[in-house]
Amino acid sequence: MIRPSLRAAHAADLRLYHVTDSELSGGIDAVPAVVVAAVRGGAGMIQLRDKHATDADLVALVRECREVLRAGLGPRAAQIPLVVDDRLAVAEQTRCHLHVGQDDVPPSRAREILGDDLMIGVSTGTPGQVDEALADGSADVLGIGPIRATDTKTDAAAPLGLDGLAACLAPWAAARRTAGAQGRDLTCTVAIGGIDAVLAGQVAATGVEGVCVVSRIAAAADPERAAAELLAAFEEGSRRG
Repeated sequence: MIRPSLRAAHAADLRLYHVTDSELSGGIDAVPAVVVAAVRGGAGMIQLRDKHATDADLVALVRECREVLRAGLGPRAAQIPLVVDDRLAVAEQTRCHLHVGQDDVPPSRAREILGDDLMIGVSTGTPGQVDEALADGSADVLGIGPIRATDTKTDAAAPLGLDGLAACLAPWAAARRTAGAQGRDLTCTVAIGGIDAVLAGQVAATGVEGVCVVSRIAAAADPERAAAELLAAFEEGSRRG
């Protein structure tokens, strides 16, 4: 039986996944407006990330983003998953999806607490980490990166580049073939780190299912237009690939 959270990951539109940045957006109070603009431009999933905010701040942000999405999108808002970065307690309290890094709570522990309905994403940056995440089986989405150096995550590992991304995708692709032969679904994959419109198209050609973008949307004068351009570039790259 397929876990409900994994079914939800496959149903989500992962092509463009916006990760928020309160500082780049002009403060945490400005984030909800950027979220709505990003979704209107084509973002299909939103991760709320603010390393300096308190848990209470993030709980309030989750709730406000849900409200503004419902107000701006109506019934379509239910199709846009909200993910909180790192904060398991916030995810548990708000019943929000969760993303964790290699140094955060283990995904298996998060799964025990959150149950089978909420999606869990895991950051990976080597083929070995991809293998570990697949073997653990708790994650629904693997974030692979950084593809290119980025200022939005100062503790990020060395950039993978397109060759490094391909190396990380290799064990996932092999596992997906096996899962497909057995009639099972496998964890989804998205790439992150310094992705602009040009790189989005190149990344799409590798077979990854989507791109995570922070600054190109959060810092944009027109986040809706920026999101639309990124999505169009990813779609074009997918057609070429």
